[in-house]
Amino acid sequence: MNKKAHSLIETLETDYAIITNPMNVFYFSGANLSPHERLLALIIDKENKQSTIVYPKLDEETVKRDATVDVLKPHKDGEDAFQYIFESIPEGKTIGVEGDHLTYDRYKRLLEKYDDENIKDISNTLSELRGIKNDEDLVHLQDAVKITEDTLKELYNITVEGKTEMEIADFLVAEFKKRGAVGPSFGPTVLAGSKSALPHGDSGDRVIKKGDFLLIDFGIVTKENYVSDMTRTFFIGEPDEKQREIYNSVLNSNLAGIKASTVGTKFSDIDKASRDVIENDGYGEYFTHRVGHGLGHDLHERPSVDDNNHDELKEGNVITIEPGIYIEGYGGVRIEDAIFASEEGPIVINEFKKDIDSMILK
Repeated sequence: MNKKAHSLIETLETDYAIITNPMNVFYFSGANLSPHERLLALIIDKENKQSTIVYPKLDEETVKRDATVDVLKPHKDGEDAFQYIFESIPEGKTIGVEGDHLTYDRYKRLLEKYDDENIKDISNTLSELRGIKNDEDLVHLQDAVKITEDTLKELYNITVEGKTEMEIADFLVAEFKKRGAVGPSFGPTVLAGSKSALPHGDSGDRVIKKGDFLLIDFGIVTKENYVSDMTRTFFIGEPDEKQREIYNSVLNSNLAGIKASTVGTKFSDIDKASRDVIENDGYGEYFTHRVGHGLGHDLHERPSVDDNNHDELKEGNVITIEPGIYIEGYGGVRIEDAIFASEEGPIVINEFKKDIDSMILK
């Protein structure tokens, strides 16, 4: 059993836990599997401090190589894999499950042997544990960000004007794969001109023109299964006065959010510090999403940095700060960095320049 599973045992309020989300199974066992419709379950026995993994037999080699667990229970296709859960957990015990992941069909299977009142949701417990990163996690996240930023720097070495959004997206994918990334954590999202006003737009065949905003939001997945997520907004040629005004408002909002990200500060207050800058500049109605989210093995983890989250930033939290202004029919700007919460102050993982004069492409 790995250290992270031991940490779960220390906080677990049920006799057992059944973890079925593949990313959480990876986090608490070390085995990174994609079971598809097959059953994958990590069972944690609090009393005996023992872990059992139920997994498809076709993943046997990966489990034996990577999993730090006490008991292995492989199942073949066509076999009733739930028998291994039933034989691992006695009746009458309380069981923690992932309410945000366990399917209804599998929940009904549990009811064949266990009482509903003994089945508890432990999603929050798992999310809070994953939300705290250590120095080793920080190094891995820095590695992911470096690949991302080195990839983005290659845009300065090509002519972007005249290419389509998708051509630039494909260029970025080719570049980060050269640098050892397993693949994208999402996207890349490349949005030019008025399309940059779409917070979750899709890269397409729009041709990038002089005078355009060029919003690029993307991240990568490393071999160690850490992800990055960053956004920079560029200009094709010299920005005009209005573009400068909007960009600098978002930049100052980004910096204010980072400065506010000190341990013990409420996430709602971090959101407010960032949002107030844009509102005071008269663009508040165009900032339409939360300031940020957690980041680690998944692209979006807890905590959420929004005005309704009054929890406090803890040492080890990794969050994004990504304010934006999006004006329909005109264009938009978003600037996103990831920070590691330290008692000494926020550690900005990103190093890519973001002053306006550094964001001009040809």
